[in-house]
Amino acid sequence: MRNFKILLASLALALALTSCQTNTGNSNNEAVNNKEVVEEMVNNVGLENEPRYNDTVKIGYSGDLCLGAPNIANINGYFEDKGIDVEFVNTQNPKDALGTGKLDALTGEFAAMVVPATNGLDIVFSTSSHSGCKSLYVLNDSEITKTSELANKSVAVTNGIGNSGHNTALRFFNHDGVDPNTITFKPVNSAAVIQALEKGEIDSVVLDDQFAYQFVESGKIRSIRSMTHDEDFGAEVCCVTAFNRKFADENPELTKLVAEAIEEANNYMAENPEDSTQILYDNNLASGDYDAGLSLMKSYDYSINNDEGEKTLRSIFDDYKNIGLINTDLSTDELMAKFWRPLGE
Repeated sequence: MRNFKILLASLALALALTSCQTNTGNSNNEAVNNKEVVEEMVNNVGLENEPRYNDTVKIGYSGDLCLGAPNIANINGYFEDKGIDVEFVNTQNPKDALGTGKLDALTGEFAAMVVPATNGLDIVFSTSSHSGCKSLYVLNDSEITKTSELANKSVAVTNGIGNSGHNTALRFFNHDGVDPNTITFKPVNSAAVIQALEKGEIDSVVLDDQFAYQFVESGKIRSIRSMTHDEDFGAEVCCVTAFNRKFADENPELTKLVAEAIEEANNYMAENPEDSTQILYDNNLASGDYDAGLSLMKSYDYSINNDEGEKTLRSIFDDYKNIGLINTDLSTDELMAKFWRPLGE
């Protein structure tokens, strides 16, 4: 932490100023104010005793528009303002890298991380990012209008069985009372998925809204179920900042500062969607058409808070246990106590 020496110098100065106050009314007020400053500084001194103090925090890299909060926090100087040095690391499997400590923090989808966490991935969930961002699509001219009509038909997932797309589809079916055993799930590469729909090789597909946008706009596909727009999912938190558990346990003050910087970026994105989108495009951290990116940015609620994050994670635990994705004797309350560590607000 480069700012810590400055912090200690300020602490000494504040103490000196406090000790030099006279008994005049204004001086008494200044002494009270200085005392509050000193107390706040003293509360932060514990940071120096943490094992990762003055070390670089490794954050999972993403060039995805909806996962842009850590990038915005970095570009806008929110990490630097808190004296945090960060390094963005691009890994083949970010979840595993986070669980093994090769990453300290990662902003990603609940749907991708909850099952691995309950199966031993050593992480905790911390800071709500935004709502959205996946939907279930069919061809625009398909006769299918709802999930129940997919019985004995196929759903494609582009990031593999057991990953976020598959888990999202299972939650759709669970909410709609559709038996997932009547559905055939097919892994299909995202580059081939639209062609597979058009050829009749699949009947529907779960896609990131960002990827699907151009095909929706061109009239090729339409959504029949959505994490972004449907009433039962629209207020949920899609993406969340997670920390390696050991990092969070051993460095609580540093973890808190990282979460606060990312939450500051979430707030900036909520209040400044145009500027945020432009920043990401200007820094090659988003791809495709700017107007499409802006439309998507505005569709995600970045002002969503940790209360909604808690409700979302509870709902996911309940759904996943009901579906059978989670095999555990732990109650939802016990799972929440183990994995939910709200920070950042």
